[in-house]
Amino acid sequence: MAKSWIQRLFQKRDITRIGCIDFGTAYSKVSIVASELSEDLMAQDIHGLPIGRDISANPFLLPSLLFVDSDTVRFGASAESAARRGERRGRAPFMSPKQYLSTHALDELDDKLPPEIDPTNSYSARRLITLYLAYLLRRAEDAARERKIDWPPRFRIARPAWDKERADWGEQTLRVLVRHAFILVDRFGDDLLAKDGLAHDVVHDAFDAIPDTSDFPDKEIFEISEHGTTTVPEATAVAAASLRPGERRVVVVADIGGGTSDFAAFVTGRPGHNVVAEIEGSACVLRQAGDFLDMQLRRLLVNKAGLLPDDPAARGAVAMIRARQRSLKEALFAEGRVVAEAGDQFVEMTLDEFLADEHVQAFAGRLKETFYKSLELAVDFARYLSQGARAQVRVDILPTGGGYNLPMVQEMIRKVPIEWRFNTIAPELLTTDNADFNAVSRQLAVSVGGAVLELPRQVGAVAA
Repeated sequence: MAKSWIQRLFQKRDITRIGCIDFGTAYSKVSIVASELSEDLMAQDIHGLPIGRDISANPFLLPSLLFVDSDTVRFGASAESAARRGERRGRAPFMSPKQYLSTHALDELDDKLPPEIDPTNSYSARRLITLYLAYLLRRAEDAARERKIDWPPRFRIARPAWDKERADWGEQTLRVLVRHAFILVDRFGDDLLAKDGLAHDVVHDAFDAIPDTSDFPDKEIFEISEHGTTTVPEATAVAAASLRPGERRVVVVADIGGGTSDFAAFVTGRPGHNVVAEIEGSACVLRQAGDFLDMQLRRLLVNKAGLLPDDPAARGAVAMIRARQRSLKEALFAEGRVVAEAGDQFVEMTLDEFLADEHVQAFAGRLKETFYKSLELAVDFARYLSQGARAQVRVDILPTGGGYNLPMVQEMIRKVPIEWRFNTIAPELLTTDNADFNAVSRQLAVSVGGAVLELPRQVGAVAA
């Protein structure tokens, strides 16, 4: 790399675009969007970066995992291959990095990882998340160059709708992680893309050499809001990417990811008033989503195979199921049944069996309960707007994220227990002539929306 990222920060560069990092639980995405008002954005202003090319089934999605073996840390296709080879030995990749920020205690980020993930007993979740971000950003730089887009832009970072304590902690933590990740990009360069990965001593030496960045001018790295934040709640980002103002309506976003399910309600402005505003109090998060269902499928398959997860004799078979649990779930929902290899036997599961499980049903109930909290506030606001109007203001429901088509998500939308005029919609800013982009537009809605210049503001809720 000819010039370090740190040096480029202080030289004249194109700042007419904003980037957004959405390092998701299952897949990570990076998008760059021109700094234009949303009503002026055209397809050519929106750039999803193909950071997953040659690794993922879709070039815009980068698997959120890396693999620690005895000598190196591996990334991308090499990490996936190493993880498959390690299945029978009970090894597991480090995956779903954002889940550590969402569900673990705030003081656990520096704890050592379990031996099935880190056999060297030398890595914390913080170090592996930082290392993964460095790899993601290095791939994003190449993708931006291919598109002839100046790099780096100023960034926002997408996050779930955490409570205030976790949101404040997450804001500062994510800034540090990204700062340190860029320092590692400068240190490692193309070595981050090497098939053989990075040696552990090289990695730890690089981390030990990272200077204190607490006084670094974040305005040179991040797009900082008037409230002093660079993180964007995921449902807010979806609204920015997906709603065109112009008619008075209320929209509920249901962003169903791998680790969290995020909901919020928004109202759009009257014709001539290009405003998208979030209804105060409508943002809700369930810290369970697609990954929770992966875990339940693993539990059911292991039980059906007659295995005990903590028994050494079952270790390899359980690891085989765990390594494939996401693809098994996807096949189960697509085909209605799945057959999984568990050591020396094969186990079958039908979709009806899975959906009838008490824990899966309990998850569906929690999902509905959280969604309906946002929906009730949306209907209250729509009822208020309908007073004196010629017609009832409708409430649109916008499902996004990798889990938008889960059976329980479709059911909770189809069987809304509130009397009102509802309509299910798709994102409105995310249609291009790129078939790969369009195929995952609901998953890209967060990274695209997080890079839109004007994010939704807040308006107060109304009494029912």
